[in-house]
Amino acid sequence: RMPGEAHPAFGVGGLVIGGGLLGFLQKGSKGSLIGGSVLGAGFLGAGLLINKGEGFYGHSLASVSALSLMGMFGSKFMKSRAIFPAGLYTILGVASLAYHGKKANEWKE
Repeated sequence: RMPGEAHPAFGVGGLVIGGGLLGFLQKGSKGSLIGGSVLGAGFLGAGLLINKGEGFYGHSLASVSALSLMGMFGSKFMKSRAIFPAGLYTILGVASLAYHGKKANEWKE
């Protein structure tokens, strides 16, 4: 296990949960709260798996969560062109997928 490999998963998880909470508090969006909680939990769970030495499964779960994040916000960004939150979360999803996909592949070998 490499030290620090789980940090990106924990960081993105916190940002996604925080964004969902912010969407709920500012706009009353229950969808933001639920979506942010579910996706954030996926990233946090991935971080826990990585810390336990289950790197392949943890990075794979984070990759699936990142793909979901990209799918949800990518389409919103294409329609709205709004940098926040759609653009930010789309970029976060792309970066997270690139990192965790690479790491899952490394653990697989």
